[in-house]
Amino acid sequence: AGFGYFHVVFKQDYVRGKYWADVALRILKQKRAISATVRVEWLVHGHILMWFSPLKETSRKLFETYHLSMQVGDFRTAMFSLNLSTRFAVFEGENLQILSRSIGSNLKNMLKHNSECAKLAVLDAVMVDEIRGEDSTPFAVFDGLFLNDDDLMKDALLKKNMNLLSNIYLRRFFSSFWAGDHSSAESCSENILSIPSAKRPKLLSIYFTFFRGLIAFQQYRKNQSDDDLQKGICAINTIEVWLKYSPSNFENKLILLYAEQQASLPNIQAARNLYDASIKSARDNGRVHEQGLACELMGKFLMSVANDFICAKEYLKKAQLCYLQWGARKKASMLSKDYGIKADDVYPVSNPLKHGRDS
Repeated sequence: AGFGYFHVVFKQDYVRGKYWADVALRILKQKRAISATVRVEWLVHGHILMWFSPLKETSRKLFETYHLSMQVGDFRTAMFSLNLSTRFAVFEGENLQILSRSIGSNLKNMLKHNSECAKLAVLDAVMVDEIRGEDSTPFAVFDGLFLNDDDLMKDALLKKNMNLLSNIYLRRFFSSFWAGDHSSAESCSENILSIPSAKRPKLLSIYFTFFRGLIAFQQYRKNQSDDDLQKGICAINTIEVWLKYSPSNFENKLILLYAEQQASLPNIQAARNLYDASIKSARDNGRVHEQGLACELMGKFLMSVANDFICAKEYLKKAQLCYLQWGARKKASMLSKDYGIKADDVYPVSNPLKHGRDS
């Protein structure tokens, strides 16, 4: 498993990495060593096979590893698995209200067994809160030791904890992206890229690459900077590689980047077709948040480039409904404020009161 991880993370040889991951899993089935199994499964599913399997399936596998780790008393691996499983769920568009409650209910146990995971989970909780427009007070779990992520950053710098530092910048980047603050997001991205370990392929790399590419094309339409255009094309090139290993994970993302590229030329009809294709792909793959994102960008494109204001408002309303279903009320409210789009105050979410991650 470690050899497979090396091939993925340091050589970007995903196929070779998968080969060794599969070998490790076959060995585990023969040996039936449960204590070793949980550590290997966390590494294999969370860092190698995620490039080949649907990310929601990876989240489920990691959640199973969490339960198995707890049963055998490997609490450290259990917390790593729970943290990563929840992070996959956040970025794959599970309902934010449910996830916020789930993260909060597990923070004390996580801090008890793995303080590093607790710090990462708090960062995830802050990001979820900011997208929702709520405050679940996740830093309260530290009993005054850390009051905000500035305190966490001081701790990371003091201890030269580059993993925590990159996660702080990534949290700020993602929060800025969803808030529409592209200037702050770009500033964070420069800090992220200055940390060598942050460039290694992992879950957050997918969304960092995707969102940074979207920002780059939108900035290009404002400033006509070739540097921004090249950043967008670079994101396309990267996701084209990943698409070969798992179309279900990357198809709607790549199509949306293509749409933004065509919008930047501008090639209006091609862009419209690609936006619609991305919306459909996101919907078919169960990513309501990325369906909303594609609808929002289509609406903005129609309003600013195609001058089709009536159709633009229809897409923006669809975006708002998607965001409400995701649980991103603050994001939905931004569309109301910026474009006068008004949807129902409550969008139905199936069984929002119970979730398997709640402890």
